[in-house]
Amino acid sequence: MGLQILELTKENEEKYLDKVAQLEQDVLTDMERHGKIGQLFVTGKEDISDYVHSEDNTVMISVDDNDDVLSAAYITQGQKPFTYNDITKYFKVGEKYQAYVRRQYTEQEYKKVVLESYEEKLKAYAYAREKILDEFPQFQNMTEFIQSELQSKNQFDEKSPLREKVNAYMAEYFMKKQETTGNTDSIKPYEQFYWMTAEEIGRIYGREIHLEELKNKDVLEYEKMIQLQQEHQEILTKGKLKIYEEPTFDEEQYYSANTGNSIEIDTYLTAPNKRHSGTARILVYEGIKKHIDRFFKNPQNKEIFLCSTLHRENLSSKYVSEFFGLKDSLFVKRRQGRDREVHITRIKREDAKQYLRDMEDKLNVLYGYNPQNKRLSTIRKQTILKEQLDYEKEEFKRLNRARHYPCKYTGNVKDIQSKANKILKLKQRLKQIESEQDIEI
Repeated sequence: MGLQILELTKENEEKYLDKVAQLEQDVLTDMERHGKIGQLFVTGKEDISDYVHSEDNTVMISVDDNDDVLSAAYITQGQKPFTYNDITKYFKVGEKYQAYVRRQYTEQEYKKVVLESYEEKLKAYAYAREKILDEFPQFQNMTEFIQSELQSKNQFDEKSPLREKVNAYMAEYFMKKQETTGNTDSIKPYEQFYWMTAEEIGRIYGREIHLEELKNKDVLEYEKMIQLQQEHQEILTKGKLKIYEEPTFDEEQYYSANTGNSIEIDTYLTAPNKRHSGTARILVYEGIKKHIDRFFKNPQNKEIFLCSTLHRENLSSKYVSEFFGLKDSLFVKRRQGRDREVHITRIKREDAKQYLRDMEDKLNVLYGYNPQNKRLSTIRKQTILKEQLDYEKEEFKRLNRARHYPCKYTGNVKDIQSKANKILKLKQRLKQIESEQDIEI
């Protein structure tokens, strides 16, 4: 069976869009039949089409000789800061991050920027509040909306309508300001001090500040914003991010990640009854290659981040993410009852071409994907096979430990036999290549 790798575009959307949407449903049904509940949320035909018509997103598909869609991958970029789909926000919270930000300024600069960014943030909140209350006339004020969310099933989680709207419109305010002023760094303090409250600012200035005291301030403009501060304070208090485990890696390398310089490997799907080894990785590669090449055409862009979110027990998603080097991860609360691992890696500008070459070589050796008809040396093939063999052995050990020492979030250990089979095949491939090298000699 021949497979063709395509990008879903405006030109071929009519031909393939319905088939991609149906593929989502087929995969979801199959996963639920196997007890994998909550591991996939369908994007839906309308949102897939939005991806196709957006310059920030890419949809890659594979089709067979009958033009049936067998697999798909969505690569997204350019989310609004601190909304649900902004993965980088998990690295902008906590004492370590606050200390890092503080080191970027002198003491006087820090005090000045903290106060200015806070005042600007309240203006953004006022902008957001006006738009939200226009959209939801059933609420007289934001406090009513917050209480309604807290009493709902999802309890004001990251996907709550209010939380999404507040963050989206506040980001919109700063983006409009950025366009008006031409200052591309105007949104930076918003990202750095997103969680900063009035009480924390008071401590920075060496005094205790309580909300009820703010009305005594000499700055009259601030008095108009007291109500906004109280509402915004409640959102910040109720909406803190929850990270379950201490990171085992250096978080600081990801502090500069934002929605502009990050790519999310959003979704990858393969038809359950027509699985083709490596197809998901091939589609993801072609998608991220497009984004990386485009991003670094701008000489001012110095680094890019690859991100993904996945259910901890979804091993196939874990393996795809780690194939592309996304091996640093946080275990976070995303929605009620839907905890996720957030995976990330950083690629510097000077390393980007080599990164793509390495991925291309791995797909060539491990899955036979070689559109450039590139010839690799025997040593290069051996190196790739040995690296993959070491990875599979370590994963086999991890699954084996999970099977014998069960604990929370151990993952699906039923795949341990297939992992053993993969190790055997890799050993056979290595032996074959070594024997071919002996003949050449």
